[in-house]
Amino acid sequence: MKKLSLIMLLILCFSLLSGCTKTTDKDAIENTQVNQQDEKEKVVEATPEFGGELKLLMRDPSTLNPLLNTDRTVDQVLKLVFDSLFELDDKEKPVPNLVDSYQLSDSGTTITITLKKNVLFHDGEELHSDDVIYTIETLKAAPEDSIYKNNVKNYKRASAVDQYTFKIYFDQPFAFSLYTMNFPIIPKHHYKSNEDNSMRPIGTGAYAFADFTTMKELNLTANENWYNGEVYVEKIKGIITRDKNNDSDAFNQNIVDIINPTKFDWQDYAETEGVSLTEYPTYYYTFLGFNFNNTLLNDKNIRKSIAYAIDRKDIIKNEFLDHAYITEYPIHPKSWLNESESVTYEKDTDKSKELIAAAGYADANGEEQKPSLRLLVNSENPLRLRIANKIKESLENVGFIINIDLVDNVTYNQKIVNKDFDLLLGEWKLSVVPDFTFAFHSSQIENGSNFISYNNPDMDRVLETIFGSINDNDILSSTNEFKNLFADELPYFSLFFRTSAIISKDRVKGSLNPSIYNNYKGIKDLYISK
Repeated sequence: MKKLSLIMLLILCFSLLSGCTKTTDKDAIENTQVNQQDEKEKVVEATPEFGGELKLLMRDPSTLNPLLNTDRTVDQVLKLVFDSLFELDDKEKPVPNLVDSYQLSDSGTTITITLKKNVLFHDGEELHSDDVIYTIETLKAAPEDSIYKNNVKNYKRASAVDQYTFKIYFDQPFAFSLYTMNFPIIPKHHYKSNEDNSMRPIGTGAYAFADFTTMKELNLTANENWYNGEVYVEKIKGIITRDKNNDSDAFNQNIVDIINPTKFDWQDYAETEGVSLTEYPTYYYTFLGFNFNNTLLNDKNIRKSIAYAIDRKDIIKNEFLDHAYITEYPIHPKSWLNESESVTYEKDTDKSKELIAAAGYADANGEEQKPSLRLLVNSENPLRLRIANKIKESLENVGFIINIDLVDNVTYNQKIVNKDFDLLLGEWKLSVVPDFTFAFHSSQIENGSNFISYNNPDMDRVLETIFGSINDNDILSSTNEFKNLFADELPYFSLFFRTSAIISKDRVKGSLNPSIYNNYKGIKDLYISK
């Protein structure tokens, strides 16, 4: 089976345990917008009108071709210029964007897609099948570090049926093919010309390119012919900052209107007047990993004992001001695949102790024997150590001996590669593609990301079934089987998904529906107070 790490776009982020998290019921998963103005003050909202300029952040780009770009901040702004075939809805499920209809073959190896008609690029040319095929070919030839390169790893080829219809052929059946079709579509006639148009982007999006000054700004104007309707904000200005350390200063000095901090600290903005916060769950998944080469941890009773000993609510409340979602699985809390999630491992000290005893940790006289484990922790952030200390305290309360192995980032990653740990506190930045072969399939133990050496034929079968599913019912059914097996087997003990927030000045009205991969989703509804 091919490595799904080629498709998953996963980044191991064990040292990034920062920001804040939120423990809520499932019904509270929707984005929350918190206005920091005095609640007693009555504010009369202005009527939305066309006009105004919205100032956003970005780095200085080496290219404005979205398929060759490697910078995430540039990609966020370019999403306003370009559209994709599909986008994710509020339940993290792909829905048509530039697509009028589609049909997946019974074998799951071919998809036939028909484009919407009368979708115009910013230069007035209509979107056709050849543009999509050229986009796919460009991506397949793009450098490995380009943002959307991995999206087409399972694409064999694409061909046109007619002006609006085309086929994509896959190397193998792939349940999540629609998830990969969120890459920007570029016009063949513009980018294949003899001119260098790398800094003159043309797309079909809500905003069209106006001008660019290196190390200064990118200017966009509203696309009056956007197929998806009209926008209120007339102009977008992408202000170029040197690095993320300068972003907060630019926001505080009113140089930009919106920021999305990489490391969000709720306390920094809890009492700030004149700003609004739009909170959203990220794809940053924090977990406790078990080394299955350790005989002790190979015992399911011991893994479950550890899970019942840890108070996740306490960690989130005291370390993250309640801004996270407790989870039992590595599935995004908003996902349509996670709608029935319930907490399996509530803190239960008595049950934890019973499971230790059931694992045989008592001598001939029935006296307690304390199992000893090393917890690998990256030393980059003090918050990470505080979480580790809480885990240590919880586990020692039920009879474990925990030694924290606090090391620098390089040593941390090397120890993971060498399997030199018992427990590890880690975090994945997950892809939008909800497949987990990279972490739990036995084929990924030697040269993949299954660094815990988890080997279970049942898990292999379930993951392969998910990967080969070709309709929603099969995907949901096989994912539910994965969830049940995961909760029982506990290859990881899931801790939480942390949240982040878009922070905007009060002159920016309306509401966004952001995600970590699309900060400005819903920009159509924003307007500037005059």
